[in-house]
Formats: sequence, C-alpha cells, structure tokens
Amino acid sequence: MSDSAKGILIAFVLLILGAFGYWWWHENMELRWTSVEHESAAAAADPMLAATRLLRQNGRSVTGAGSLGELVVPQTAGGTMIVSGASGTATPDQARELLEWVRRGNTLIAEPRWIKPAEEALIAYSDEEQAEHEAGEESEEATEEATEEEAEPQAAAGEDASTTDEAPAADAADEEKTAEETTDDEADHDIDPLTDHLGVRARPDALACKCRTEPDEKDKNKPEAMAKARLAREQALSHLTLPGKQYALELDAGTTEMVSLVGAAAPLWSDDDGGAVRVYGEGKGRIVLVANGFFTNSKLPERDHAQLLLALTELTPGKHVTIVKRLNVLPWYKALWRHYQLALVSLAVCLALLFWSAVRRFGPILPAPKAERRSLLEHIDASGAWLWKADGGRQMLLEAARDDTLALIRRRVPALFRMPEGELFATLARTCAIPEADVSEALQQDAASHVTRFTRQIRTLQTLRNHYER
Repeated sequence: MSDSAKGILIAFVLLILGAFGYWWWHENMELRWTSVEHESAAAAADPMLAATRLLRQNGRSVTGAGSLGELVVPQTAGGTMIVSGASGTATPDQARELLEWVRRGNTLIAEPRWIKPAEEALIAYSDEEQAEHEAGEESEEATEEATEEEAEPQAAAGEDASTTDEAPAADAADEEKTAEETTDDEADHDIDPLTDHLGVRARPDALACKCRTEPDEKDKNKPEAMAKARLAREQALSHLTLPGKQYALELDAGTTEMVSLVGAAAPLWSDDDGGAVRVYGEGKGRIVLVANGFFTNSKLPERDHAQLLLALTELTPGKHVTIVKRLNVLPWYKALWRHYQLALVSLAVCLALLFWSAVRRFGPILPAPKAERRSLLEHIDASGAWLWKADGGRQMLLEAARDDTLALIRRRVPALFRMPEGELFATLARTCAIPEADVSEALQQDAASHVTRFTRQIRTLQTLRNHYER
C-alpha cells in the first residue's frame, strides 16, 4: 500500500473517531433544557385553583368553601356552585338546603354517585346499547361455563373429602350471611340525596377503557402505534353543542360515563350520548351533572373544559361562583362549634370566672406572720374597733371616758358639783375655753353614731381631763 493511501486511510479513521467523540460528548456532557412538570404549593393545596383564577379573569367573583359542612347555604350568594369531588357525601339536610337554593334560580354543578351492583339491572339502555349489553352478557356466560367445566374434574376428585367435613359448608353459609348484612348496610348508607332523584349514576366506560389501553412497549414509539392510539382516544371523546352555539365542545371524561336508570328524569340538554354532561331543570335553576372532575387543576387545560366551565356559569344571571373544594369532612373543632356553640360559650364563661376568682390577688401568697407579742396599744386599738362595731359599744366607750373625767373633776374641785347642772356646764366651758354645747354633748347626750361627732365628744372629755390634771 502506497504512502498516500495510508495517509488517506489514517485521515478517514481519525475523522470517524472525531465525529464519534463529538457525538459522545454532545450526548453525555452537554447541558440540555428539559421540561419538568411542577406543581406549586398553592395548586397542591387547592385543587380548584386554576378554575378560580380563570373565573376571576372573566369577570366572576369567586369564593371557596373547604367542604359542604363549612358552607352556610341559605347565606350563599346567588349564582353558580361547583361541588367538586363530593358526590354522595351530602346529608339530607344539606341536600334539601342546596336544592332550595337551586330552585331560587341558581346553578349547581355536581357529580352523580357510582352505580351499585344491585342497580345494574335497572339501567335504561337504548336499542343499540341493549343489543351490545346482551351480547356481552352471553360472552361472559360462555366464559363462565367453560371455567366451570374445567373445574368439575377437580371438584369430583375432592368430593369424598368434602362430604366427611361439614365445617366448610358452615363457613360458607356464615360468609354468605355476612355478605348479605354488608350489602344491607351499604344500601342504607350508599345514597346521595342531592342527585338520586334524577336517576343518574356513574360507572366505568368500557369503550373508553378499551381505547386507552397502552400499546406494547416495543410499539409505543412507532408512528403507526401512536397514530392508532390517538385515533382511539379521539373516538372516546364526548361532544357537546351548547344551546345557541353552532360548534361542539370536545370533552374528555376519562374512563367514566353517566347512565340513566329506569324512570330517570329527562335532561334539558346534554352531550351527544349523555355520558359526560347533563343539564336538568330544578325550579327556576339548573342542576348540571358531569361524569368527571372537568374543572380540577389537571383536567381544566384539557380539550374544551375551560370553555365549558365559563358556559355553565352563564346559565343563570348571577355572576358569583361558589366552589366547594373538598369532601364533606368538617374538622372536629368546627363541627363542635357548629353543633354545641351555646354549650361552648357557657363553658368558656365559667372558666373565665374561675380564672378571675383565682387571680384576684396579684403576686404570690404572703407567708403567715410570726407569732410575736403585740404591744398594748395594738390591743387597745383592736378593742376599740370591736366595741365601735358592736351593739352598745360606742355608748360603753363614751360612758367610761365620761365617768373617769367627772371623777377627776370631783376630786379636784368638789364645790362645782353643788351647782345646778346647767351652771356646771357653763362654768366648765368658760374655764376650759370650749363651747358650752360641746360640754353638754360630751357630759349629757348619748354616744353619737357619726364618727366625727363621737370623736368630738371624746376630745372634749380629754380637754376637761387635761385642764384639771394640772
């Protein structure tokens, strides 16, 4: 091989290695922007956040309630109410209040409850649906018969052992009895007083479930498989033409559809097959039943769900929208306040009074005083205070002071007591330079009930005593 051919070969190999290195670096070392779905904290806390913002942007006033239990229906503003994900949770009283609110000319958007096995036989099918239903039942019966034929040999082999043991039969009877009791309990509790009178139930949509079956892993990225899956999903969509509109809205109810029971009420209008949206008249208002939560954060951006929401809020004149966001689960403290408000207020008042009586004295309790010997003046003061309050005590104090003063004057000037009483009082007043009325009040009248007069009587006697003791 010539040198020029070797050079060309080496250059070609180096070019291939360089291209491979560039590809490897680009695939493994270069940074790329990729889209990652992220849910904000506000959206996670409020499943109807997107619907709330859409309605406000279009001129509606929106208020939210955490649950039906928190909502005071008679005080709710007129307009539209969306009960999201709360099918079958309304109590009879709440349902009665909601229906009365609707009859006043408002719109209620709700979801029907799921159908029970006992109600499957009551579904009102059309002619085509009836034929498909009967064909499906025949196919299921054939499958069950084949399964039973395969199980017969195994049952014959174990027949001898089962005849000698009666316990399994008894257990089976107990299980059947328990199942019957459970069914009765479910029949009592699994009701929806809000939508049951319309005769509509929700159930899995067999066609939608079949169309949404994922292709095989090896074929899911092929264009043919992707186009087939897209076409299948399009077939499962529902189409709704609003009154007065010339075009239909595309709605994706997922794997859920609504069905009517025998004797169900006829809707005013609905989608093409009545499986996604139905509108019923209730008094002056409207009840809108939807098969799925079209207006949640994840479902609202799909298809024409946002336009459907705006159209449903225009069914009644009111522009106010109330959104019930959660199931009918009222927090324990709110339920306690709602049902026992008067008792809680009374209990709070009693506790406040007990607290007030316990803290009337500020600061810590003072220690007990030491048992020390008190002075004579304290005893005299305490005795005088007790006699002042006791019956006849003031008269006793005044008479004691009066007798002691007169005895002193009789010893010092006995000639004064030979005078008449009026002249005696005048002489004592003139001698001591005090009013004669005060002398008469101190020596002749009863003890005064007023503190000031009683003090004046005692002070006059003390003045006389001090004069004649010198």
